Amino acid sequence: MTALFEAPTHSVPGIVLPAALQAFHTLQEPAYRLYTEAHTAPADSSLVLGRAFGELAAHWSQIMLRTDPAAYAWDLFTTTVHASAGRLVIPATSRLQYEAVVLHHIAGCTLHRTSETTGRPPEKIRHLLRTWPPSTDSKESERTEREDGSATPRSTRGCRETPDNGPYGISPRSASS
Repeated sequence: MTALFEAPTHSVPGIVLPAALQAFHTLQEPAYRLYTEAHTAPADSSLVLGRAFGELAAHWSQIMLRTDPAAYAWDLFTTTVHASAGRLVIPATSRLQYEAVVLHHIAGCTLHRTSETTGRPPEKIRHLLRTWPPSTDSKESERTEREDGSATPRSTRGCRETPDNGPYGISPRSASS
């Protein structure tokens, strides 16, 4: 009598990420999460964040070849977030100004943390934030609306609130793209 055919069992090896990517993730995940949460509903946040970090992992060797890896990684990250979740209705003169406003005024990151997260010099971030025109009729708000009308709670985990963060509430009703 012959034995039934048994398929060989294979174990799938775990994915081992480069140490530099693991360190980058540990350092940037809190601020990256806050940026993602500002653009997504709570139920979608982890999925979009995971997708965006997956893009970074897939392009990590290219990121590391850049003279400005943090800035390149940030640009790739935000491109993925915006493709998945869209953008808030916030007036800005540039993409980086928009991103700095979200990190600093909505996520509550300090100017220094916003600079580290975006990979841009603090002087540039300071200039972008100083020249940003906040809406004049808005008040500090605990909720921020997205373009589609849904709202996400304001959170400051991973970034701390400081006196230089506000008093800028972002009101999509009074803002224009």
